[in-house]
Amino acid sequence: MEPLYQVERNIKIRLLLAHSLLWLLGIIGIVFAVNRVSAQVKQIKQSEEKLKTMSLADELTNLYNRRGFFTLAQRQMKVAERTKKDMLLFFVDLDKMKVINDTLGHQEGDKALIEVSNILKEVFRESDIIGRMGGDEFAVLAIDTANETKEVLVNRLHNTLNDYNRFEGRSYQLSLSIGVAHYNPETPSTLDELMAQADELMYEEKRNKKH
Repeated sequence: MEPLYQVERNIKIRLLLAHSLLWLLGIIGIVFAVNRVSAQVKQIKQSEEKLKTMSLADELTNLYNRRGFFTLAQRQMKVAERTKKDMLLFFVDLDKMKVINDTLGHQEGDKALIEVSNILKEVFRESDIIGRMGGDEFAVLAIDTANETKEVLVNRLHNTLNDYNRFEGRSYQLSLSIGVAHYNPETPSTLDELMAQADELMYEEKRNKKH
């Protein structure tokens, strides 16, 4: 028969082990709960980022939509003003979009818009900001154009357009009207001012085509 003090000692050891086990299980439970909450928070953040990306993208062309373009372009203009980098803003309009829709249907009109978006992505760099402003209008902010003049980029755009017209096998020719505004960091303009300049130059080119 065990002495009384030994029995008490064994009981205390068992109680201590039981409490330690309960404490350990509690810690494991807390860690599990924290990890689970963290995973849920991460999932929510990923969903938010996805929704945010979707809210800035044009569904048809996968370019930035108007909101996305303005958000990124305004941010880039602040960088350009600080780093003294010249930029060019292109405003591009697909000519006779209404004729394409009315004669060939809106599905063909959508294909034409997708082609224009592909042309712009081919001509400009990944670092440039390309957006569809709505309808048949597109905008591009060409970043850091020290080595590429407006004339070089416009010619490249026309040449790429001509290549698409030769090889795509359409029953009509795509035509673009283009206006270009220059951002000078020494005398910085707002994005709205640049857009207005490029828009006016684009419409001037469009008017000249009718004469």
